Amino acid sequence: MEKNIELSVVIPCRNEEKNIARAVELTDAYLIKKNIAGEIIVVDDGSDDTTSIIAEKLITSNPVSVIKLASNFGKGAAVRKGVLSSSGNFVLFTDADFSTNICELDNFLPVCGSGADIIIASRSLPGSVLDPPQSFFRRALGTICRVLVSLLAVKGYKDTQCGFKLFSRKAAGEIFPHLKTDGFAFDVEILVLAHKLGLGVKEMPVKWKNSSDSRVSPVKDSFIFFLQLLRGF
Repeated sequence: MEKNIELSVVIPCRNEEKNIARAVELTDAYLIKKNIAGEIIVVDDGSDDTTSIIAEKLITSNPVSVIKLASNFGKGAAVRKGVLSSSGNFVLFTDADFSTNICELDNFLPVCGSGADIIIASRSLPGSVLDPPQSFFRRALGTICRVLVSLLAVKGYKDTQCGFKLFSRKAAGEIFPHLKTDGFAFDVEILVLAHKLGLGVKEMPVKWKNSSDSRVSPVKDSFIFFLQLLRGF
C-alpha cells in the first residue's frame, strides 16, 4: 500500500552538480526530522554537467525522482513539470542553491491550506533577513522589477521572484495545468492566475542567503524577464 505523501519538494536545476546533493540531502533530513511523509522531485532543465547523475545516485529515506528535460526550456518549464508530477498534499518548489533554507517551512506549513492557498517567500518584508545584503545594483533591479510587475501584471507584492513558494494541493492543481510561461516571469503568471481563480496568497518574510553559485545573470535574465512582462508572458 502506497503511503500518503504529505509534502512534495520540487527542485528545478540546471548545471547544479555542486549543489544538488546538498539540496536533496538537507531536504531529506528536514522531512525525517519533522516526520513528514515526503517526496523529492529533481527536474534537470537541460544540464550539460553531472547534475542528474549525482541526483540519481543519492541514497535517501524519502523517494527521489529525477526528471530530465530534453533541453534548456527555462525555470518555469522545469517547475511546471515537477509540480504536475507531484502527489503531495502540499507542494514546495525551492532553488537548488538553498538560498532560502527549507527550515522556513516551519512558518509556512501551518498557514498554507488554512489561512492561504499559496505562501510565497519575500526578501523585502519587515522581518526578512538577507545574508549578506544584496548590492545596490541588484536592489535597484529589484525595485524596477517590483514597479513593472505592479504596473503590468499584479499589484500588492514586495517580492514575486524569490525561489521558495508553497502550494496547497488545490492551488497546485488549479494553477499549474494552465501555466504557460517557461522563463523567469512564471512566478508572476502564478500570481496572476491565483488572483483570477480567487486563491488566497500570503507573502511571508524569510532568511535569505546570497549564493555565489547563483545561475542568475542580473542583466541578461532581468532583460528577458522585462520583455516577458511587456508581452504579457
